[in-house]
Amino acid sequence: MGYDSDNLDGDGPRGRSRHRRAGKKNSGRRILLGFGVFVVVALGLGAWLAYTANAAYTSLDQAREHAQAAKSALLTGDTQKADTSVSDAVRTSTQAKDATDSLIWTAAAAIPYVGQPLDVVSQITDVVNGLSVDVLTPSVEVGTTLDPSRLRGPDGSIDIAALRDASPALSRAAAAAEVLDAQAEAIEEPTFVDRVGEARTRLQDQTHELTSLLTNTNIAAEVLPAMLGADGPRNYFLAFQTLSESRGTGGLIGGFGIVRAVDGKVAVDSLASNAELRIPYDPIDLGPDFFDFYESRFQPTQNWQNSNVSPHFPYAGRIWQSMWEQETGERLDGALATDPVALGYILDAVGPITMGDGEVIDGSNVVRITQSDAYFRFQDDNAARKAYLQDIAARVVAKMQGNIGSPSALLEALGKATSEGHISVWSADPALQAILGPTEIGHEVPDSPDPYAAVVVNNGAGGKLDYYLQRKVTYSAQSCDGPTRTTRVVAETTNNAPLQDYTTYIAGRQNDSTRYDGPPGTNRSVVALYATRGATLTDATINGTPLFLLTAAERGHPVFYVPVVIEPGQTKTIEYNLVEPTVAGEAQAPVQPQSAPAPTEVDFPDCS
Repeated sequence: MGYDSDNLDGDGPRGRSRHRRAGKKNSGRRILLGFGVFVVVALGLGAWLAYTANAAYTSLDQAREHAQAAKSALLTGDTQKADTSVSDAVRTSTQAKDATDSLIWTAAAAIPYVGQPLDVVSQITDVVNGLSVDVLTPSVEVGTTLDPSRLRGPDGSIDIAALRDASPALSRAAAAAEVLDAQAEAIEEPTFVDRVGEARTRLQDQTHELTSLLTNTNIAAEVLPAMLGADGPRNYFLAFQTLSESRGTGGLIGGFGIVRAVDGKVAVDSLASNAELRIPYDPIDLGPDFFDFYESRFQPTQNWQNSNVSPHFPYAGRIWQSMWEQETGERLDGALATDPVALGYILDAVGPITMGDGEVIDGSNVVRITQSDAYFRFQDDNAARKAYLQDIAARVVAKMQGNIGSPSALLEALGKATSEGHISVWSADPALQAILGPTEIGHEVPDSPDPYAAVVVNNGAGGKLDYYLQRKVTYSAQSCDGPTRTTRVVAETTNNAPLQDYTTYIAGRQNDSTRYDGPPGTNRSVVALYATRGATLTDATINGTPLFLLTAAERGHPVFYVPVVIEPGQTKTIEYNLVEPTVAGEAQAPVQPQSAPAPTEVDFPDCS
């Protein structure tokens, strides 16, 4: 049987078989070639992406450093360095933004899980570039105007025209900063790459700090010209609060003065001790809640000693305004309050004062001397003690009005005192008060449904032992689910008074009676929790023992209060379990001003 010629030509079964093998071979080569090209392209893109990521991160890191340097230079009044630093921040942040805005970066960032850190870097870059262009650049433009060394004239007056001129630019910068702060807070933590996570945390902290600084500076530029007499003379009651006898806004009025401001020039006159105030004054109407909680028990609108039992500072301001008008016929334009802790920060900035007998008082000892030592030194002569404290206040005021070596340091000291609650301001002008009230310096009990827990101590013995109190507050919630949620407030109060003899004036009249027979140094206080609007109390304990609390209301907030006795060396811990409305606002736990720092922890989920 011979071969068919058609088969020999390759058209038969064998020929077809050979052609198929050749086709498979060529196809395999094409696949290998295509795979090789893919690998090369992928490696190239990967290398490019890695290079771009490193370049973007380097530029981003430089931009953050330049932005921080610009902010620091602004605070120290070095406008030339601020201008150079912000230009560098704009340049480097733009470089980082150009890299992260590329098509390949965007595509890689969209890959689930793997691309998430790249997306985080993009968001960080957007915020840093926004801070450089929209916030720091206009801030530097007005930086020369707001240089503390130039803003305060040789005579101590404030350039209120410059403040007003800077206000619009500051307002725009502050608004832009608030938007960027919200963007920074919304950036999710990267799923891996610790370096990116650390950059996110640093950015959030720096953005929040810068936003707070600009917001406060903008508020100052808005309200200070009018308050400092740009539109006519302005006069204010100034209370020096004695933190050794606690009150809602800080402490008992130990002394006072009248602040007078005209065209930016500020002077303090009529410095006097509380002995110059009388009892009683004609009452004023601060509403039914105020009357039911305070006026019916403590007569705060009539008795200066209790005029600031409420933590809502505008109430104290209105009462002091009424008192002064009844004393002199002069109607004041507002009220301010401060205390020895603030004086300590001021003395750190402006330098010590020297008393007539050579005693040196500075930031390290002014709180101890005024809140403790003076009561023992002048225990047999209360009038001499008050004159001594008045002399200290007068010398600090004179020091502030004199030649100050570093105005920026003084400004920083005042800012620190304000942030810790040791300076309070109320304006009788409704437009100005609407701006001041919600800020830290306004000390309002907020007219807001946001989560709120303020633990307030009022002295319950008429003594001066609160200097030794140490307080700590924790406010926490676990969930955002449902219309209500359970919350918990823990208030720890420790009495660090030494076991020693105290005069009746220091120990308090209540401790001298037969109502309580505790060891020397025993403290009697009234502890109150001002809670979230609509909150109800489930139960409360003190050192684990069930506690019955009295109830009241203030500005729509429920108040739960109880007398507490604490012997020296003891800690009383009150735990409040509450049910309150679930709202998206930021939880607040303001700290009552006191001699010792009060750690406060807020642990709330983000329900926004």
